[in-house]
Amino acid sequence: MRRNLSFEFASRSDVGLKRSQNQDACGKFPPDNSDLYSDRGQLFIVADGLGGHRGGQEASRMAVDIVQQTFFSAENLSIIQRLKDALETANNQIYERASKTPDLNGMGTTCTALALSHRKAFIAHVGDSRVYRIHRQKIEQLTQDHSQIAELQREGVLTPEQARFHPQRSILNRALGVQPTVEVDLIENLTLHPDDYFILCTDGLAKVEMEEIKNLILTNPLIQACDKLIQLANDRGGEDNVTVQIIRITGSTTPWDKMLTWIKSIILKIKNS
Repeated sequence: MRRNLSFEFASRSDVGLKRSQNQDACGKFPPDNSDLYSDRGQLFIVADGLGGHRGGQEASRMAVDIVQQTFFSAENLSIIQRLKDALETANNQIYERASKTPDLNGMGTTCTALALSHRKAFIAHVGDSRVYRIHRQKIEQLTQDHSQIAELQREGVLTPEQARFHPQRSILNRALGVQPTVEVDLIENLTLHPDDYFILCTDGLAKVEMEEIKNLILTNPLIQACDKLIQLANDRGGEDNVTVQIIRITGSTTPWDKMLTWIKSIILKIKNS
């Protein structure tokens, strides 16, 4: 087994400039363990509550707690199935609590979870919180926002710039706890490489462009990158709470990896000759 990968982690959450309470919640689990090669894996979660002050806070905290508890208590299931079950369980319990508590009626939350195990990454996602990945100096958004504005952008009706500043960009068409059931987006078996970065964030970071995110992360220590991203979000209005988690995969490349890279380069040269 090639135990040559590890990771660094940093996280920050801020209330922003316009809100009185922070309805975001986040966590890294297990909090005191950083072993990528444990069978249970490493779990990172961000959630952005909606439905009023008390309801939003309650929903996002419930999501983080229930997802991590369900994920780590599951037996004899694949990681992606554990993630799916965890978000569905959170949806059921948040919906049930809201239906029985008048003050919490209508509450819900986004929830985006990233699991790392051995040399693979797995994602489960509902809402408009995001996962980005930086790989070989290029950044991409791995998750899709579950909002009408995002759908209009994907259909070409709105440009990315129009969508980023649209006044209705935060209106979701999918969230945990709003309906009795929920469809969970899943991404599995992404291969981890040294110097890959994974960024989880709530939509308070929506006005910061991907290239800006990439440049700040690649030129700063992780915790400073978190702070600067939050400062940039606040400089652009600070209209919402903002939470950022950054995971950097570290480790050296094994001789076998180097051999595979060399073979691939030879094959590519032959194809192009």
